[in-house]
Amino acid sequence: MTYMDEFEEEERGDRQPGHHLALAGILGALAVCAVSAVCAILPLHHPSFACGLAPLVTAGAVAIVLARLKNRYRSTATRARAVSDTVRRVLLRPLPKRIGALGIASVYRPCGGRGEVGGDLYAVARTGGATRLIIGDVCGKGLPTFEDVAAVLGAFREWAPRAATLTELSGRLEESFLRHLAETEDGARDTDERFVTALLLEVPDGERHVRMVNRGHPPPVRAHRGSVALVSCCSSPPLGLHGLQDLGADEDCFELAAGDALLLYTDGLIEARDASGHCYPLLERAPAWNWIRQDTARHQSLPDALSEILQDLVAHAGALPEDDLAMVALTRVPDAAALPRPAGQAGRESDGQLQTD
Repeated sequence: MTYMDEFEEEERGDRQPGHHLALAGILGALAVCAVSAVCAILPLHHPSFACGLAPLVTAGAVAIVLARLKNRYRSTATRARAVSDTVRRVLLRPLPKRIGALGIASVYRPCGGRGEVGGDLYAVARTGGATRLIIGDVCGKGLPTFEDVAAVLGAFREWAPRAATLTELSGRLEESFLRHLAETEDGARDTDERFVTALLLEVPDGERHVRMVNRGHPPPVRAHRGSVALVSCCSSPPLGLHGLQDLGADEDCFELAAGDALLLYTDGLIEARDASGHCYPLLERAPAWNWIRQDTARHQSLPDALSEILQDLVAHAGALPEDDLAMVALTRVPDAAALPRPAGQAGRESDGQLQTD
């Protein structure tokens, strides 16, 4: 069992369903009534026998009922998690471990833990001799945000291989998401609060530079030549803000040489708080990560790197974040090995941990 397996088990164990306790209370009251009734009916003939046997029979009956209810609850919860995991994997497809000039690893954990869906998203696509990626965060949490996630991912998969530039791709995503908002109504959510922060990247196979469009998303962390820093960029408005849709988006460019590493993430990472209310100090912690240091970066796998970050996050906050969390780590591999891999070689990720083939 891995570190994150153990943590998820502890977390699930702390969330026992309240209706089980209420049901136990009801059954306990019924048991008392049953005991009282038996003792009232039989005392004339066998008072000691009746009052001694009745509690044992009643307790056994209550134990059987509770065991069956518990098994039924577990079976229902298992089926619900299976359906949720399947839906999420169909929409939020696992990223390939290798594509174009990149090695990639990812982790996704919705705020409700295993079997839940959330508002974070990521995807990757090939266009010509380049790889395009998106990581985003829909405003809100949980199931209500999943419809907006589907709209953004659908638009990205349609336009990422076709748009001539990242700015054009950004504009297409904006148009598609606004059309989605116009066609769907959710009385429980204000349309003005339905927006998506997104980071778009384009990594050419044979170049050292990466193009980026930031739509209100946290900037990536880059490990470059043994140092770590946020990638500076011009941030444009998030997708879906009607009043700002005419502002467009600016494209930035930065270097990503062979051996460099890049961490993309959602705000579930940087907004995780400790007991004193302090947010996770990303730039303070990052230099200590093994994958950042020049002498070990080439020997540290990307899945292990994300596991290291998650453990550091839990050490800071004392628990996994209450918000949705998605992270994508990538590195440029030597050009000689920069070949697209078949889709079937995608890695598998789960809530809070990574599994590889």
